[in-house]
Amino acid sequence: MKKKIIGYMVITLLITAATLPALAHITPTEPTTPKNNSVMFSLLFHLFERFPNAFPYLKYFLIINGFLNAFVKEGTGSLVLKLTDAPPELNITEALVTISQVTVHYAGTNDTNGSWITIVNETQTFDLIQLQNATEVLGGQTLAAGWYTQIRLSVDSALVTIDGTQYNLKIPSKKVKLITPFLVLDNQTLTLILDFDVQKSVHKTGSGTYIMNPTIKVIQ
Repeated sequence: MKKKIIGYMVITLLITAATLPALAHITPTEPTTPKNNSVMFSLLFHLFERFPNAFPYLKYFLIINGFLNAFVKEGTGSLVLKLTDAPPELNITEALVTISQVTVHYAGTNDTNGSWITIVNETQTFDLIQLQNATEVLGGQTLAAGWYTQIRLSVDSALVTIDGTQYNLKIPSKKVKLITPFLVLDNQTLTLILDFDVQKSVHKTGSGTYIMNPTIKVIQ
């Protein structure tokens, strides 16, 4: 029995690895009928509970195919998003980043289609340097209990001061897609911290200017 369970897990991991390059461009569809009575999926669910930040692509694959629906109790819960920043190596004394919108994707259930839900719909500017040892609330919302597959942010602009000189950074992609599935439980509050890493986001070009490719890690 143990060998059979391990075999199922290996097959699932192989399928997930093969589909990783395309996952960021997938539009989640209505899930298929799950086999939620499987011991394997029960073990995976408890593994996700124990390590909520691990295996995001495997979790994404299982959620959009409806395999984890049986672990969701109907109701509503609360989601709180906070922003922080990892300490940079560059001599950055100020990093002003403007975020105008944050949405999350609700996976839906066997009876409902998934949908995008707006969590933040106002322009806010944060100095990420001030958040290196702190967090600041980005927004919050009461949501239907269930699985959510993605977070998307609209990063409108960034002003960064490096070695005393301020740069208006070009942002090649102002839409940041974070494939980090999470579960909102009935009558509970889930807090997600968006760790906006300035060091990994700011890059120097050959002409001596700087651009920003936002690098954000989601921490539960």
